[in-house]
Amino acid sequence: MTIGVLALQGDFSLHSKILDRLNVKNILVRKKEDFDNINGLIIPGGESTVLSLLIKKFNLFNKIKNFSKSHCVYGTCAGAILMSKKCDDNKINTLSLINIKSFRNFYGRQIDSFTKNITINFLKKKINVSFIRAPKFDCLSNDLDILGKVGDNPVLIKKENMLVSSFHPELSNSTEVHKYFINMVKNNVKSFK
Repeated sequence: MTIGVLALQGDFSLHSKILDRLNVKNILVRKKEDFDNINGLIIPGGESTVLSLLIKKFNLFNKIKNFSKSHCVYGTCAGAILMSKKCDDNKINTLSLINIKSFRNFYGRQIDSFTKNITINFLKKKINVSFIRAPKFDCLSNDLDILGKVGDNPVLIKKENMLVSSFHPELSNSTEVHKYFINMVKNNVKSFK
């Protein structure tokens, strides 16, 4: 099993380091051919407008969409914005992989970044996570699994083989969210054997 980390812009190297720590084979994804060698994809945080333009420039938009039909994809922060069905910024060409609307920088600008202990449904403890120019998610359908919230706002959402978080789990001491995604990928690989 190999997990790809989209490496066009943003904090992709931190995701790769966590996967290394968890002994999960991973590669940095920059071109179409890289998708032939991966079983799951992480779209990292970064700057959503720039990331959107780079996906288009490197002709990866349709490749990611087609890959997502049979593989697991996890988007963090800007990656989650790109996976959204809608975004409050019309300049961003979203992939429309999960039925949410994202509101960019909802929790404030870079200077307003914060960490918070949040409860995750699949854990028996809280984990401390970082919110950096984090988006707010509005659920556009009732079939989404909300796995974590801050107040009334969902911050970790799953729908079948799609996972999004408004926070940056790669900046946390906890690897639990990555482990959850790894298990999603493992289960998906088994179902295709």
